[in-house]
Amino acid sequence: MAFLQGPSPKQAEIIKQELGEGSGDLERGVRDLRSMCAASPYLPQPEVVDKNILELFIRGCRMDQERARTKFEAFCVARARCRDLYEHRSLSEPPLNDVLQFLDIAPLPKLTDEGLRVTIFRVRANYAESSADIAAAVRAILLVSDARMHDETLISGDVFIWETSNVRASLAARMAAAANSVRRAIHLAHAAYPQRMRRIHVVGAPPLIASSLNFIRSCVNEKIRRRYYLHQKVEDLLEHFPSRVLPAEWGGEEESIEVITKKWKRRVDELRDYLRDLSELSNLEEKPQFDTDIYGTVGAFRKLDID
Repeated sequence: MAFLQGPSPKQAEIIKQELGEGSGDLERGVRDLRSMCAASPYLPQPEVVDKNILELFIRGCRMDQERARTKFEAFCVARARCRDLYEHRSLSEPPLNDVLQFLDIAPLPKLTDEGLRVTIFRVRANYAESSADIAAAVRAILLVSDARMHDETLISGDVFIWETSNVRASLAARMAAAANSVRRAIHLAHAAYPQRMRRIHVVGAPPLIASSLNFIRSCVNEKIRRRYYLHQKVEDLLEHFPSRVLPAEWGGEEESIEVITKKWKRRVDELRDYLRDLSELSNLEEKPQFDTDIYGTVGAFRKLDID
């Protein structure tokens, strides 16, 4: 059962104004993306794609139709080019069934006053070393992102919170070993998903993961790097977010991170067939040729403007 809450009527009007969405723009954008699919031998048939996903791309690109076309095409083709990131579609079965013992992944139900969707990634206390598989965590994050797209409403952008106080020294080596998966996932998140990354908050980061943070920041452009905020403790987040949005253990009014993470695990199970179909969006027999490979280089990713 979906549990993401949308904006109030007043918020919705403000968000639409910010996005530049006028009367009929969304419908025209959906028709355009469906026409692109119909004309392409490697994109899905128009009727296969959920309308809500198309609307997310149009709004996520601030009604820039050409940009929406580029991102949606990349979103579909990534399923073929980066199949290893999308082949597992369950958090209850191997190889992703242990990820949530290591990392909580919790998109929060309520929007901020600005209409932003907050997602928490929390490294769990006392996690088993065997569960700290970074490549598997990357796949799990992309899986929850796909599930969230099914349920997402009108939003003005995204905020990520990484709570890293429980990170151990061994994680730096694991991050280095999974660098290829991490780099590709970060590039895809910005080049092939309809998100407007507004802020990234990192809480409790010990000095031992400085190299990992620097690596992650090196994968994004300067505009995104300027949107990183570092905090020593979670209580500092109340200066940036209303308490009604944040989880109870951080001084907020929402359910605990663990409860929300479990709800998303169940939601992924509920959407299993949908998620499996989503991983097959691109026709493998017809592979498009791009001037540059957006699936593995920073330069190509930087060709896309970031709001």
